[in-house]
Amino acid sequence: MKIAINVNELTLKQETGVKVYTREIVGALEKIDKENEYILYANNCDRNVINRVSTNSKFKIQNSKFNYPFWTYTKFPQEIKKDKPDILFMPIQAVPFFKKPKNLKIVVTVHDLAFLLFPDHFTAKDKFLLYFHTKRAVAMADAIITPSEATKKDIIKFYKTDENKIKVIYHGITNHESRITNHEFKANNPYILFVGQIQPRKNLIRLIEAFETIKTRRNEALPRSSSTLPRLRLIIAGGKGWMANKTYEKAKKSEFSEDIIFTGKVSDKDLAKLYQNALMFVLPSLYEGFGLPVLEAMSYGVPCVVSDNSSLSEIVDDHALLANANSSDDIAQKIGMFLNNEPLRKDFAERSLENAKEFSWNKAAKKTLEVFESVQCIAQNV
Repeated sequence: MKIAINVNELTLKQETGVKVYTREIVGALEKIDKENEYILYANNCDRNVINRVSTNSKFKIQNSKFNYPFWTYTKFPQEIKKDKPDILFMPIQAVPFFKKPKNLKIVVTVHDLAFLLFPDHFTAKDKFLLYFHTKRAVAMADAIITPSEATKKDIIKFYKTDENKIKVIYHGITNHESRITNHEFKANNPYILFVGQIQPRKNLIRLIEAFETIKTRRNEALPRSSSTLPRLRLIIAGGKGWMANKTYEKAKKSEFSEDIIFTGKVSDKDLAKLYQNALMFVLPSLYEGFGLPVLEAMSYGVPCVVSDNSSLSEIVDDHALLANANSSDDIAQKIGMFLNNEPLRKDFAERSLENAKEFSWNKAAKKTLEVFESVQCIAQNV
């Protein structure tokens, strides 16, 4: 097969979940597939960025020399028609503007439908674009890849899509086997860690409220005395997303504002250190299509507290404590269960490592290749 992949997400400066997915799935496909030909397309991308993903001779890089506006919908369709691939793989939930060539099969990854479930958490522009492009992608795709059963159900619900067209393929974790997992509780510097973009869907205002409850011991279920509490901090690692100002304002007005630290975007090296030394990881999101930071934390042996909704409860099963995302008190209670209970922390640290081993990009790439083969097989039999 000749397989075309839109890797334009790699040109973004910001490290998004879709960018990580694109980079990792292409890199894993390169390792496992020695038979098919691949063409990677991007718009005026720094060539070194793509070279870091693939150096395989079967992976040809088609990089526009000029920065075309709306490249995915203008120049990219022309390239596809010229190169005539058998499969077009879109790691983003969008497809080019063209009349679909007769022999071309399209595979699209739909990461989540948060814009339909929580429309108030998106700007009008982003909401319109996501609604428009996702609807087209779902309609034109011959196969849809989604990272969780929860998102699959959402696609069926909102788009009345044939469930046989949707393939659930979990994301992976990068080299979790080689990571340092002996993250001892730092008695002089304990902190709760959150990793992700600052936006309403991440539910950080409730996390800050839960942190305040813990620090003031307002919840009866929390330990009444603790040497940890005075030094406990909340570290929020991630770049500023849309509609983030209310989160920053909440933290600034908190009586514990000095203990709430926003790191902004951090390097991979610094993020690894944050994971390794965290007392626990908390992701209280209202909705996640997958929730990759949870598995990243688990791969370092960090005990986790996550929301009991969407894909999160699906991917952690009984390997993390589940909290009601709509209740800051419940989030605080679950965090409190770890605070003064070292045996419980150690138990869930082991559970984290056990769960993380189930997820790999090679496994995801093998299943993705199976999707390519299945749609091509159908094409040949028609």
